[in-house]
Amino acid sequence: MNCRERALAALNHQEPDRVPLDFGGRQTTLHLYAHQTLMRHLGLSGPEPLIRSYHTYLVEPDPQLLQRFERVSTIFFPKPPGGYVFKIDPATNSYVDEWGTTYHMPPGGYFYDMIATPLAEAETEADLTKYRWPNPTDPARIAGLPDRIRAAYRAGEKIVMMGGAMPGLWEHAWYMFGVEQAFVNLGGNQPLIEAFTERVLEWQLAYWNMVLSQVGDSVDVVQLNEDLGSQQGPMMAPATFQRIYKPRLQQLIAAIKRQTKARVYLHSCGSIYRLIPDLIEIGVDILNPVQVNAAEMDSARLKKEFGKDLTFWGGGCDPVVMGTGTVPQVIDEVKRRIHDLAPGGGFIFGSVHNIQADVPPENIVAMFDAAVEFGGYPIRV
Repeated sequence: MNCRERALAALNHQEPDRVPLDFGGRQTTLHLYAHQTLMRHLGLSGPEPLIRSYHTYLVEPDPQLLQRFERVSTIFFPKPPGGYVFKIDPATNSYVDEWGTTYHMPPGGYFYDMIATPLAEAETEADLTKYRWPNPTDPARIAGLPDRIRAAYRAGEKIVMMGGAMPGLWEHAWYMFGVEQAFVNLGGNQPLIEAFTERVLEWQLAYWNMVLSQVGDSVDVVQLNEDLGSQQGPMMAPATFQRIYKPRLQQLIAAIKRQTKARVYLHSCGSIYRLIPDLIEIGVDILNPVQVNAAEMDSARLKKEFGKDLTFWGGGCDPVVMGTGTVPQVIDEVKRRIHDLAPGGGFIFGSVHNIQADVPPENIVAMFDAAVEFGGYPIRV
């Protein structure tokens, strides 16, 4: 089976020849420094990789690594709107994104941290109207993408995944109000949060309508971001999610599914066990990551309770073990997660999240090699 056939079987909750692997994917790629150490560890050389996200310093892996490992998807990201030019100010080592949010990497840092947001002082819906929202349907966002997406789909080697142009309905509030102020508003100014969320929904509906009207017949997976969990539980009371976010997410997912047969992939970090039934109800097909070291996110329990409805994407190894464990510990972790999540299909193996800067390269190699060794169907570990 090729990557596409293997992944589609898993997404259909069937057992392919082996568990599909996702290295270097949408949320399974590497920090620049981890990429550099992995290349050296494998005795490879090449040009500096493309930085996929300066905020998190994630890269598009070197083709030699993609040959050594396996990525199940061809990923397409929207482009910036016309008129926006990405530029890092060398004097301050900072940049401003298309939304007006400022990021800065301090000396010795690993990421570009968010330091200023455009709606930090907003208090009322009137303040939202003063803000100049970027154009969601600017043709520049998908210039050239339809032809590339259709060509990738026809090639049939990998599934085709299309990404969004902004974080989720809740997550985008962090980048516009600031993380702390977003929580303050959620707790103490819900009229503002609801008005903001409604505007974000309208923006996303317009964006996805533009994209899927062009490529909906050639996309296998639509990827949404909506970080909802902390390490200990949901970031908000389930009742708050159900009142503010669930109906709007349902509206967004329904609109997407009217224009494509693609499956909806929702990325949400953290402990979201108590929200998963709601996510299934509103049409989420794929959950990423499976943060197995967060509260209530035991992989065997998730598979038993939700495995008929969800494909689990990621969750191949506890990130603490990846970062600080030995190679034998990594292998034992991989065997455990394959045992829990792989039977019956519905599992695409990958790191729990993007591989961070200090993860030992031998642990990365051990994780993916163990997945090949122990991931053959029928699962025997």
